[in-house]
Amino acid sequence: MLHIAKTLLPILLSVSYLIPAAAQEYTIAKLKLFPDREEVLVKDVTVDSLGFIWFLTNGEIYRYDGYRSLDILKTIADQQFTDDMPQRMLIDRRNRLWMAGNANLSYLDLKTWTVHPVDPTVLPPVRDRSVVWIRQLTDSATMVAYENGHLLLVEGDRFTRIDDLYNRGNEANNKESPRGSAFWKGKYWVGTTAGGVLSVDADNPADVQYHELPGKNKMVSNVIAQDEGLLLDIYDEGVYRFDGGGVLSPFQPRHFELSKDRSYVMAAGNGMHIYADDESACLLDADLGLQQRLAIPSTHRFNTTNITVFGNEALLGTDEGIFVVYPKTDGLSQLIPTNPGVNKSTRGIYVYPDGALFYGTYNGAGFIGPDGEARNFQDVKHAYTMLPMNDNELLIGTEGGMLKVFNRRLRQVSDLPYTLSETASNQYVYNLPAYVMSLAETAGGYLIGSMSGLWRLDKESYRLDKYLLASDDPNALDFQIRHIQVLPDSSLLLSTHLGLYAVSGGELTKRYPQSGNVGVFKSVVVGDTIWLATQGEGLVALDSAGRITDVLTRNEGLSNNLVYSLEHTNGVFVVGTADGLNLISGHRVRRIGMAEGLSQSEFNSGASFWDAPRQRMYVGGLMGYTVLDMTQPWFEHQSQLKSYVTEIHTATGASGGKSADYTWPYRGEQALELQPGQSLTGLYVGTPGNHRVNCEVRYALNGGNWELLELGQFISLIGPSPDEYRFQLETLSTAVTGSKRTFTITKLPHFYETWWFNVLVLLAVAGVIGGFFKYRENILRNEKKMRIKIASDLHDEVGSSLTRIYFQADMLSANHVDTTDDKQLRQIADTSKQALLTMSDMVWSIDSRFDTVKDLVIRMKDYLYKLHDELEIAYRFDVRGDQSARAVTQLVRQNLFLIFKEGLTNAVKHGDGSKITIELDFGREIRLTIQNRDVGPNGHMADQQGGRGLENMRQRAQRMGGDLAHTTDTGVFRLTLVVP
Repeated sequence: MLHIAKTLLPILLSVSYLIPAAAQEYTIAKLKLFPDREEVLVKDVTVDSLGFIWFLTNGEIYRYDGYRSLDILKTIADQQFTDDMPQRMLIDRRNRLWMAGNANLSYLDLKTWTVHPVDPTVLPPVRDRSVVWIRQLTDSATMVAYENGHLLLVEGDRFTRIDDLYNRGNEANNKESPRGSAFWKGKYWVGTTAGGVLSVDADNPADVQYHELPGKNKMVSNVIAQDEGLLLDIYDEGVYRFDGGGVLSPFQPRHFELSKDRSYVMAAGNGMHIYADDESACLLDADLGLQQRLAIPSTHRFNTTNITVFGNEALLGTDEGIFVVYPKTDGLSQLIPTNPGVNKSTRGIYVYPDGALFYGTYNGAGFIGPDGEARNFQDVKHAYTMLPMNDNELLIGTEGGMLKVFNRRLRQVSDLPYTLSETASNQYVYNLPAYVMSLAETAGGYLIGSMSGLWRLDKESYRLDKYLLASDDPNALDFQIRHIQVLPDSSLLLSTHLGLYAVSGGELTKRYPQSGNVGVFKSVVVGDTIWLATQGEGLVALDSAGRITDVLTRNEGLSNNLVYSLEHTNGVFVVGTADGLNLISGHRVRRIGMAEGLSQSEFNSGASFWDAPRQRMYVGGLMGYTVLDMTQPWFEHQSQLKSYVTEIHTATGASGGKSADYTWPYRGEQALELQPGQSLTGLYVGTPGNHRVNCEVRYALNGGNWELLELGQFISLIGPSPDEYRFQLETLSTAVTGSKRTFTITKLPHFYETWWFNVLVLLAVAGVIGGFFKYRENILRNEKKMRIKIASDLHDEVGSSLTRIYFQADMLSANHVDTTDDKQLRQIADTSKQALLTMSDMVWSIDSRFDTVKDLVIRMKDYLYKLHDELEIAYRFDVRGDQSARAVTQLVRQNLFLIFKEGLTNAVKHGDGSKITIELDFGREIRLTIQNRDVGPNGHMADQQGGRGLENMRQRAQRMGGDLAHTTDTGVFRLTLVVP
């Protein structure tokens, strides 16, 4: 029967478009497990609860997240209890990775990433502990089968060892090993190498029975449970049904037979079983009937060694890698021409009202009747375009063969009988339309678009003539006419290699582009808008005046800007490009790629057809025709893949310590805390089932712009500031809206970055500053007290003594008039009086009670009054600025007053006796100006201060940080002091 299945294969493929919409077509693809390795020896394969694929190679276990493979044993190297090499593995329903080796059995809890060894006392004897398989028999039961005949049943945390097969082998001195297994009618059933079946009661594992199969002593390779019984695959004998009691009857699958001459494996699923050998994978129904055969795209034709069925998918483990069998997108199928040869590139197709169709390829044409009858026409190569002439005849335009007619009733293709007009016969007999690219129909004839321009074929006489314009220019339409659109007013739209042209009333007008040349493959009129499939500029929409109203390119989601085919139906554009198929509704673009089961990525020029009665769209390409069921909700309710955070790697800056967390997807975490000094060095994202669609994963940080994650790319936060970082993760696959996840990363601050620490620092600084000012205030207060005391002591003690000396000298001088002592006594009196005045100034400058501007001004005025009485000088004293409560330091007050006195002395000394002007301004700075007319020294005070008055004033100004200016060379004496 295997050879019968092979014979049926091309027919099944050729009529795949006849499969009802309810049936699901499958496809197969090879997983890219490693970026730098095409071939991987896979000994076992399993799937976790999220859909991540796990596979075992020679001693290594990997998790494949849709983009990259993680070496699991490296992540648990510090937990390994033995150097035992895993032989088989399985992930059970509790997300435990079971790892079985020759010496030990253990499991890795995926939620904690902790390895738990199984107590060696429950394991079989150490001798010959090779593992045949580990299988999940029910939701709560897992079984480990050993080559020596032992079985280990794991139900939750309970372990039961079943030694019956081992004991039977010892008694018969012939090892009996377990092979196939299934759960049926409350029991676990295990086929053996000796042609028997072992049953274990699920409620009472101690209840074990061995069932001899009458007349059979060969290996029971596979056991499949049905309602009526168990299907047993017995090596080299076929399939039998076993009722569980002892009755064994032959069973014949529909259109299928297990191979007797090649190695194969088989796995049972929920209503779908998978058979696989070195060439193909077969989808079988519950009765092992063939539903679909898929060629395994293998390079070396290695045997399939193991199969895992999960949901509606299956994983095939081979010596070359992992192949995944999965359903195509609903509504997507294909028609692959059955013509001999590898060239399946297609162009024209026509579907009759009853469902029959005629197609053309680069390697011949073909007809498929409504009943599936197929006939090839190898002589009709490069059939580009087709147009029905009547219910029976189909006009066919070819490349190089001009026009042909397919007679459906006779199932024959023949050349079209035509005659040439006189003009064509005289002028164009050597330039006929041998390369036909398009056909259209008018009321009186057929229009033929070719490499040599536009032609017309009369319907009645079949006379062929060049299509001429009103100008009768025979070369006006010498374009590559790729498509002809006949409008209701009989005008024409011609899609050419130079652009879109319109023919109306015998006049030719270029509609697109307005300047330059851009090839157009097809035009479609929707309402008042003309849509163009262009050669490199995407889809372009024109209004009735020829203005561009819309453009769809790769920027708007189109898979490629080179648009070969274009159809419009039910408000949806179907667009075949140089890289993928696109469905467009409004500005929503639904891209369909190879991952969804598309058999080809590049489509051909004009190779599309709308089958209205069956609502099917045919789009031809390099590998036949892609068929779309347009009744499917292509833009609604599509399956959407989900992405997960699979790995989190962190590092601590100071110590350089690294850590990794692989448990996130299984714990469902949504928040991560980074400790102070810790950085996120790698956050990896995985997408289970990524092989099914051409999905994209992108992320946004704190509501910012979306960033696309390239293959294998990760997210990192190196040295982040203490804050909360909110990540949005979106997976875009086939649905209109993407699947979104949100997680938060919080970077914890160092203690010195916390608010409470900052408050404590502020309080401490405020305390220090307050204490400093308090200390400074105490010093100033004590200083003021000391200055007051010194001033009081000088005034009371020294002042009184000088006053007594003065009066005593003055009285003695009065009693010794005209004596030799009179002059000396007078000098003593004058000196003591001058010392008394100087001491008064010193007492005033020291006393802190006079540290105000107001007291300074009073002191200056008092000095002026005394000077006026002594020298009878004229002056004007102007004071500006605030004087009421403004303080001034003792340093400024003392030196400013002394400069004021010395300045007045110089003004008197150099002046002519006129009025002295004094200005004192207290603003942002203190400014003192003294001026009068300068006539040089008058002798009255010329010798005072010993001539060093100006130098002393400059030194006093520098002490205050001020600047002193003195001018006398312009006829005016001016002294200016500026103190900040």
